[in-house]
Amino acid sequence: MSRIILPEYTVARDTREKSGYGWTFLPHAVKRRPPICAGMIEKKLDVGDYSLIGYEDILTIERKEDFSELWINYSNRGRFERELENMSKIKYSYILIESQLTTDHFNLSPPQYETKAPGKALIRWIMSLGIKYNVNIMMVGQCGRKIAQMIFEEVVRYEKDRWVESGRQ
Repeated sequence: MSRIILPEYTVARDTREKSGYGWTFLPHAVKRRPPICAGMIEKKLDVGDYSLIGYEDILTIERKEDFSELWINYSNRGRFERELENMSKIKYSYILIESQLTTDHFNLSPPQYETKAPGKALIRWIMSLGIKYNVNIMMVGQCGRKIAQMIFEEVVRYEKDRWVESGRQ
C-alpha cells in the first residue's frame, strides 16, 4: 500500500528584493513535522517577492516593510495596481505588511510623501484593492517571516496533486 509523502519545499526569493532586507529561510531540522523547508534560493520571480520552487504559478507573497512603503505605493497607484492585477492571476496571493495597525494610522498624513491623504484613505484603498483583485492582505507586525512560512506549509499540504507517492508503507 502506498502512502503520500509531503515533499520538502525550497523558498524562492526574488532577486530584486533589496539586499539586507526581507526574510531568510534556512533548512529545518529533519525531525520537524513535514513539510520541511530545504532552504532558500534567489531567482527572478515574475510576481511578488517570495514563492516556492515548483509553485511559482500558484503562490506569491509580496512583502511590505511598513506603512511608509505603502504611502510610496499610494503615490504611484497605477504601477502598484498593475502589480496587483498580476497577483490576481495567481491562486494564492498575499501581501504581508510588517506593521501593526493602530488608531494613530487613521490620522497620519506624512508630509514627506507626495500625497497628503490621511491614513484612513490609505487603509481604505488597501482594503479595496484586496477585494478588487482577490489578494489576501495581512498586517503581520513582526511575525511576517513566520506567517510566510506558515502560508508555504499550508499551500504544500493543500496542493496534494503536486505531492509524490511512495511505495513505502
